[in-house]
Amino acid sequence: MLQSFYTGNAGLGANKNWLSIISDNIANVNTTGFKQERANFQDLVSSSLTTFSSSGTPKNKEIGAGTFVGSTSKDFSQGAFKNTNDPLNLALDGEGFFMVKNPSANLDYYTRDGNFRVDSNGDIITQNGYKLQGWMLDDQGNMAGAMRNITIPSSVEPHKTSKVKFEEPTNLDSTVPVITAPFNKDDSSTYNYVNAMPVYDSLGNAHTLAFYFVHSDSTSSSNTWKVYAVLDDDANNQQGPKELSFDQNGELTSSDATQTLNFTLQNGAGNLSINVDYAHVKEVASDFIFYSQQDGYAKGDLMSISVSEDGIIKGSYTNGQVKDIARLAIATFKDKETLVRKGDNLYLPNQQTFTPIIVPGGVISKVRSGMLEMSNVDVSQEFINLITAQRAYQASAKTITTSDQVLQTTMDIKR
Repeated sequence: MLQSFYTGNAGLGANKNWLSIISDNIANVNTTGFKQERANFQDLVSSSLTTFSSSGTPKNKEIGAGTFVGSTSKDFSQGAFKNTNDPLNLALDGEGFFMVKNPSANLDYYTRDGNFRVDSNGDIITQNGYKLQGWMLDDQGNMAGAMRNITIPSSVEPHKTSKVKFEEPTNLDSTVPVITAPFNKDDSSTYNYVNAMPVYDSLGNAHTLAFYFVHSDSTSSSNTWKVYAVLDDDANNQQGPKELSFDQNGELTSSDATQTLNFTLQNGAGNLSINVDYAHVKEVASDFIFYSQQDGYAKGDLMSISVSEDGIIKGSYTNGQVKDIARLAIATFKDKETLVRKGDNLYLPNQQTFTPIIVPGGVISKVRSGMLEMSNVDVSQEFINLITAQRAYQASAKTITTSDQVLQTTMDIKR
């Protein structure tokens, strides 16, 4: 008879724990990246006896001792996305966790909370100061070195121009007249076209590089242009001519479609040596088109940050440069139940031997910039669980009062 008191009490304890789990889920309905917990109930056995009938059939006599919450399971299903328009609010569309490092303990944590910001050192951090992990990228966009804190440079240093490349649809009009007079940049009758572009020295100063095009020959066997280059309208920094020959289809036939320009500067910067590539210039009966690219730029200060679906973090600078800075690291686990909550929306494996699988962003999940993953708690379901837990608690309490009444009846037999 007394055993039923303890059985009912076990039910009270188990359902009290379930109420605590439900309450925690409901309390975290607005917690970014929160994953709801489920209670796993297990039964208790007070006694178990197996006997056999005369025919040899086994007969079991088992009396349970109630239940308890043996463990909890996390529901790692994806939550809905909330639009924030902050480029450093990130959400993972798919598997995995962001990796962040506690700078004081040098310990990696895992989180679905992508509410990041940039600190005064340029590091991308969580709201509690944990540093986002990933790979820094070199000038070619390749991951350089080991995984580390992601740092956004506040500025980019100037880069002097070393290359100029003419791209399609650059065209020299084949119908313009041939000019035989000696070239003079100050006499427009000595050239057919002129166009200028900015180039930069080692200090980041901008200079104007002008290209003058002279239609020098036009016969059935030869179609030739001469190109002169002048820096800052300075006759002392005039280069050329570079001859460009075209076939009857307007394709460049020159064996050497490149030219090296050397300019002397007097402003304290190093002299400029620029390689010019004319390989994509055409000559057909159409309007003159000048289209070229150069690789130099002035110093630039950070204006904005963006993050692509592949987890590539880009910086836009005041000099017009958009730099691929870093790529996020995304971690996942074969068994996510090895993760335990550590508060602040962080997880750690319950044993250090459980190492994650680490991949760049975009491999196992897409990175959504300007969004946060909301809690995956289903409030309506939790209210149903709340009612169920309440009734289960009341029922367990009722078994105790009923057992007490039965025991009282037994005690009254003596009267």
